[in-house]
Amino acid sequence: MNRFDHQWQKLTALARQAPAAPGEPPYGFATRVAAQAVALPATPWLPLERFALRGLLAAAVCSVASVAFNFSDFSTEQADVYATGTTDTVVELLDIS
Repeated sequence: MNRFDHQWQKLTALARQAPAAPGEPPYGFATRVAAQAVALPATPWLPLERFALRGLLAAAVCSVASVAFNFSDFSTEQADVYATGTTDTVVELLDIS
């Protein structure tokens, strides 16, 4: 072993023994956290998330369909208002004209 390797081994041994500065994580903390994050099992909520996404898509389709079906009623109602010239709903309901 040459002089550099000997000094390097001595320096790393001292660095491992040195206490961490206050407020700093210990040596190798980030590596251990990353390794544990990869090793964690899948969450039990994954099937529920799939159903939630499907529910969201179904709700969006229902919303678009309801707007499309009601748009034709809305457009004919607006055409009737322009044709009769009245916008009073009480008069239309009681047909007092």
